[in-house]
Amino acid sequence: MTRIGFIGVGEIASAMVEGLADSEAKADLQIFLSPRNADRAAKLSESIESATVCRSNQDVVDRSDLIVLAVLPQQTDAVLDELDIPAEKTLVSAVAGVSTITLKANLPHSPTIVRVIPLPAVRERKGVTAVYPANDAVEELLNHLGGSVTAADETMFSTLSAVTATMSAHFAFLQTITAWLVARGWDQADADHFIRGQFVGLGTTLAQTTDPIDDLVAAHETPGGLNEMLNNAWMDETNRNSLAAALDAVFDRVTKSDWPLLLHDGGWSNLARGN
Repeated sequence: MTRIGFIGVGEIASAMVEGLADSEAKADLQIFLSPRNADRAAKLSESIESATVCRSNQDVVDRSDLIVLAVLPQQTDAVLDELDIPAEKTLVSAVAGVSTITLKANLPHSPTIVRVIPLPAVRERKGVTAVYPANDAVEELLNHLGGSVTAADETMFSTLSAVTATMSAHFAFLQTITAWLVARGWDQADADHFIRGQFVGLGTTLAQTTDPIDDLVAAHETPGGLNEMLNNAWMDETNRNSLAAALDAVFDRVTKSDWPLLLHDGGWSNLARGN
């Protein structure tokens, strides 16, 4: 029986809990929830037989083997300072931008620390979760939520954190396309409906194939065709460089508070070069 606790029951933690509760692993799980978000925790425990709301965050720690920390970055120090996490436990941090070095400073008994970046699709067990460092128990759990990729070092982990910032831009791309249709006379609801249908099919392609993304680009355009025309006109060198520069800026924001970490694993030289 795997005992997994959640400190912080926000959207991502809820997605993980609901995904696990619908997975083939559900019979082997006991889930313990922090009382931090009382309403959400209560709803989860009412709908999921294996989920229990604990009296306190320390109660979550005491009853769990794996402890998922899913609070806001600015709350991390205060939350961990109130907890006694023994060496034999594993802390799975889903806190964005807080390095293992920073986490260790608040964990005097030196439990195992694993960082993860769960995405909303874990609720449907289709989310690929970034992990650092490698940990068999954590990766086995994530296999029930869509799988994982393991970073070689923490700077590489931060590159995956940076690219998760592209989600709203993806929808803004679709927003711009629908706005163009509305400007040409289409009703907003009909424009939204058509574009949803177009792009949900592309999402299915991503979910059902393992073809390299480079190959998917080629598969969706023909030489001299309309897709190639728009791709070349819009995703030109200037726009590609602009996107890369934006990702560099996000990466810088993710890592700028972790200078000792960057020096430790060689990331400083990469960051200094802007790579």
